[in-house]
Amino acid sequence: MKIEIVVDPSRPAPAVPLASRVAPVAAPVVVQAPRTGGRPRRGRGGARRRNERPAKSAADLDAEMEDYTASNAAPAAPAAATAA
Repeated sequence: MKIEIVVDPSRPAPAVPLASRVAPVAAPVVVQAPRTGGRPRRGRGGARRRNERPAKSAADLDAEMEDYTASNAAPAAPAAATAA
């Protein structure tokens, strides 16, 4: 980061030091009381939805992978023969 300070020699230096004028002002900390009962609040932290799909077994995943590789491997062979 480069900071460039330009000083006008005809104007006197300010009485307040530069560090106090440049330093960021800390925002006040707001502590919220814990919520008890009442309506649930809206926003990003809503209730999580349950997964509606059942979990697949290892056998189901293996069968899907075999179907996928068989369907993608079949068209590749004729395409290589036509390119030659």
